[in-house]
Parts: sequence; C-alpha cells; structure tokens
Amino acid sequence: MRPGSRLIIVAALLVVLGGLCVHYDAAYDENWPHPTGDQIQEQGLEPFVGDRLLLFGEVRTVDSDAKTATIHVMDDSDEVAAELEVRGVDSDVKPGGVMQVYGTLESETVLRADRTVVVNRGPDATAYKLGASVVGLLLAIGYFLRQWRVNLREFAFEPRAVENAEPETQIEGSDRG
Repeated sequence: MRPGSRLIIVAALLVVLGGLCVHYDAAYDENWPHPTGDQIQEQGLEPFVGDRLLLFGEVRTVDSDAKTATIHVMDDSDEVAAELEVRGVDSDVKPGGVMQVYGTLESETVLRADRTVVVNRGPDATAYKLGASVVGLLLAIGYFLRQWRVNLREFAFEPRAVENAEPETQIEGSDRG
C-alpha cells in the first residue's frame, strides 16, 4: 500500500475517532446511572431519596469523632447543587478536598456512605498522576520500538529481526512445502 493511501486512511480513522469522542461527551450525562450536579439542580434530591448513589463533592467540614463530613455537590457551572451530610466517613479527608461517596440517600440532606474515596489528597496528587501516566507511556513506546522498526520512507512499521532465530529447514516427505 502506498504511503499516501495509508495517510488518508489514518486521517479518516482519526476523524471517526474524534466524532465518537464528541458523541460520547454529548451522551454521557443521559447515560450515567447516578444523578449529576445539573440533574440535582433541576430536580432536587427528593426523587432520589432511598436510592444508592455515587456523588462527588467538595468537603466543607469534617467531624472525625462522629465520622461525618459535609460536602457540596457542584453542577457544571460550579454552583452548589446540594449540601449533604455524609455519615460513615472512614477516609482521612480534610476540608477543601474532593471526595467520592457511594451510599444510600436517607433524606434530602443525609447520605449514609458505604464507601468513600478521597480523590485529591493534596496539591501534589495531580503531579503524581501526570508523572505516572508519562512514565507508563514512555515504557509502552520503548517496548513497542524494541519489537518494531519505523520505516518513514514507506510510512510503515516493520518487525525487527529476531536474533538467534534458526531458519526453517525443509523436511523431505513432509507436507510442508
């Protein structure tokens, strides 16, 4: 296949991938099984009382003795959609952090947590996540390039020669040919 044809195919596949990403983003909120901040802003929490929910919120206050925390669930415009008291907090969380809570909504103001996860433990969390991603990407690229060689003239990847490989020998009388 000619390099020009390959380039056109790669460009077409990238356009299709971009379209799928846009569609995913447009349909994400409607397909998410838990209420979002915007849905809470529109409907309130009353329709969800008694349901198991997964919510993300910014921690406002923490009472470690009572194992409770107060969180603000935000909508897309960064306005407070709901203020909830979360009971059963096991995580070490500080005010200002972001917490993910999975549990049962007991009332419009109380959420009984089955599981809590602190999303951002500190200011260095973002640097750690990005650094780990970059290291993983570099390892994957390095492994790929150890197995394959880039041929820029033909715009293709070629497998590298396997060292110490014995050539196949043809056996007389066999069906290999």
